[in-house]
Amino acid sequence: MLLLALAALISPFNSYAAPSMTFSGGAPLNTYQPKVIIPILKEAFRRNGVTFNAEHNPSLRSLQLSNSGIVDGELHRVFNFHKVSNGEYPNLVRIESQLLSIWVTAFATKEFEISNWADLSPHQVAYYRGRKNVDNFLKAIMPSKNIQTVNHDKQAFRLLANNRIEIVISELKEGINIIKSSDKFKNIREIARLDETKIYAYIHKKHKDLANQVAQALEEMKKDGTFGRLLKSSVAE
Repeated sequence: MLLLALAALISPFNSYAAPSMTFSGGAPLNTYQPKVIIPILKEAFRRNGVTFNAEHNPSLRSLQLSNSGIVDGELHRVFNFHKVSNGEYPNLVRIESQLLSIWVTAFATKEFEISNWADLSPHQVAYYRGRKNVDNFLKAIMPSKNIQTVNHDKQAFRLLANNRIEIVISELKEGINIIKSSDKFKNIREIARLDETKIYAYIHKKHKDLANQVAQALEEMKKDGTFGRLLKSSVAE
């Protein structure tokens, strides 16, 4: 009888426990995109009664985990992700509310004349592997011997600072943050903005009904000022 009474006391609390979801990001969580996006998605999911969590995994591993349903989605991928990944991850559904707009940018220590992707072709270039849009652009215009992929952006900037490559392809704000982080990068500068990219979150298709609800919450957040406030706070931090 005592056990039954205890169970009766405990069970109501358990029944109110909010469901939770975990999204994976291909960039470390303290870098620009996840740092901005996580608070926004936390609020959008909270408005739908879901506790939102995020974790970092290497970019391709992240996609494998989210496409398989081991985690519930991807924190940040480009709008045309399925096109640039050749449909390789069909179980991911785009949450139809834009989170960010970013510039894919070329950085160098020398003043090369770069005005478009094709101008990169004679140079030794490094970028963070798993960026499918960058994969497509570079592989279409330059030999593989001129392309070096790395595990994270800072590794590419180290190669550039040590004259191991000529150009890094990164995101504008993330690149600027890395340059500011250490004197060893002080000779590196932005030389060209190559492509403006719209960033969205993607959710596993088993949660596709929730995708619409989260998108609606994001649009409401943009109207009521919450989205802008969270964005501004994260950028300032």
